[in-house]
Amino acid sequence: MKIVCIVQARMGSERLPGKVIKPILEKPMVLYTLDRLSKSRYIDDIVLATSVENRENPLVDIVSNAGYNVFRGHESNVLKRYKDASDKYSGDIIIRVTGDCPFVDPVIVDNVITYFEMNQFDYVRLDIPESFIRGFDVEIFTKKSLDKVYDTVSNMKIDKSDKNSLEMYKEHVTYYMYKHPDKFKIGYVKGSNFYNKEYRLCVDTLEDFKLVEHIYDHFKNEYVSSKEIVKYIDKNPELCKINYNVKQK
Repeated sequence: MKIVCIVQARMGSERLPGKVIKPILEKPMVLYTLDRLSKSRYIDDIVLATSVENRENPLVDIVSNAGYNVFRGHESNVLKRYKDASDKYSGDIIIRVTGDCPFVDPVIVDNVITYFEMNQFDYVRLDIPESFIRGFDVEIFTKKSLDKVYDTVSNMKIDKSDKNSLEMYKEHVTYYMYKHPDKFKIGYVKGSNFYNKEYRLCVDTLEDFKLVEHIYDHFKNEYVSSKEIVKYIDKNPELCKINYNVKQK
């Protein structure tokens, strides 16, 4: 069974354009995500999935030059982008991560993979934000489930009142899965009290970026563990004020 991690990223972020290539300690942010994922014991292939738009060219160059696979597909229909990327790289199990999570932890990722495989789920996600800190996000699902969602969504016949739902299914790869638990065997990896905190460690705004930049500047270690990061914020709660007012879209 081949496990392929597909990392979605693009340059056109509304709140912080070009965020995925903004440098942290002189290294583009997206490479922290990819390099940390490369430490997983179970992932066989890592693919950066972006759009065919010309504005993605700097991102593509950076990731390709770092030695990672790049797939270019549909910009707004991210579901199709994942379907096409998974077809090309022949994954049996697909992991979804976003390029704006530079603290993604390979230990957590491997824990989710193990839970998924032990219980024969169709789809498993980290229990974010209910019992896990946002920024350590990881989702995993079978290729068969992805194909099923793609075929279902592509053949939907809906009226204008349901148009927003269709667009959500296309934009958010796994949205259809967890909205239809009757059609998929779904699991959640819940966090302990240690991880059940309202910290925000993904990057969507400049405030988010400043917090991430501060943490990496403090540790000077691109592979700093999630535990070390959480302990550091626990001891320095004023750090949360940097992006406390940022609302998740």
